[in-house]
Amino acid sequence: MSNPFLYAAAAALIAAAAFFLSWLAARRSLMEDARSEYAERCESKPATIKGVDERTFERLYVSAHEPRGALYIALALVVAVVITPPAGIGLIALWPYIVMLLDGGPWYDVGYYPWMFYMFFGLCGCWAFAGAVVARIHHARTPENFHPALARARGEPLDDVVIPRKRPKWAVKALSGSSSDTATPNDN
Repeated sequence: MSNPFLYAAAAALIAAAAFFLSWLAARRSLMEDARSEYAERCESKPATIKGVDERTFERLYVSAHEPRGALYIALALVVAVVITPPAGIGLIALWPYIVMLLDGGPWYDVGYYPWMFYMFFGLCGCWAFAGAVVARIHHARTPENFHPALARARGEPLDDVVIPRKRPKWAVKALSGSSSDTATPNDN
């Protein structure tokens, strides 16, 4: 059996399994890191985890740091493999109706370049649509960053949380600039 779609589907499913296993391994590693981070914070910085139990801390830590992209790439590959047969059948069924709108020459028969162009870009469009749907789900389910989530778990209102940020180098120059540094337009 030498169907190129079967080989491509097998390769996509193997890649999806690899992405899923890498996500799973990273998640397990993050769980161990979260446990050690919680134990360290209990000893050295107990105020940062006041009122937060170990399970909640672990959940917040893992959800904020896990490589979600690998999981959603695996999902996109599986969805693309699953929708390929119905998309191919639908594209083939739609081709005669498209040809009816054209002059109906022999060059529009199945197997010629217009049909190949149509099938290629039709399948690519279906796969892109599957990727777009999965990407939309990925962005819609983005978890909260770790520090604001931890502050919310401690019971602090998020508006009162100040996250320290390093000031950019250019901002210092902008504040210390004098009025003589500004250029005035030359009216000639």
